[in-house]
Parts: sequence; C-alpha cells; structure tokens
Amino acid sequence: MLGVELVTDRELKTPAKNETLHVMDQMKELGVLIGKGGYYGNVFRITPPLCFTKEDADFVADAMDLTLSRM
Repeated sequence: MLGVELVTDRELKTPAKNETLHVMDQMKELGVLIGKGGYYGNVFRITPPLCFTKEDADFVADAMDLTLSRM
C-alpha cells in the first residue's frame, strides 16, 4: 500500500481534505480507483493487486501527475 498525504501549506501541514476528494474523483474518471484515509481524510491510498506491472505503475503515476497538475 502507498499513502500520499495532501496538505495546503507545507510549513503548517494544513490538511487538504477537499483537494483529496477532488483528486479521488479525477483519478476515478481516469480509471484509477484509490481509497481515502488519515485522521483528517487528506491521505489517499493506493493498494495495487499482486499482479501489478510496471506499465500499471506508470499509468497510475501519469494519472496522479495529470490530476495534481490540474489543481
């Protein structure tokens, strides 16, 4: 499992709960299902299956890059 915590301010580490929901929705539209976690709901979780390939990892990374760059 891989967890990515989103914050609105790197110094204060303010949780980015709404932004996390937006990322989840956008990645779902791209065909990537991720979960949400963390005390503040600002961590998205990627839980790949055992048959996860390098091509799958590249696809997820590209989808994440595209989604986060649009914010």
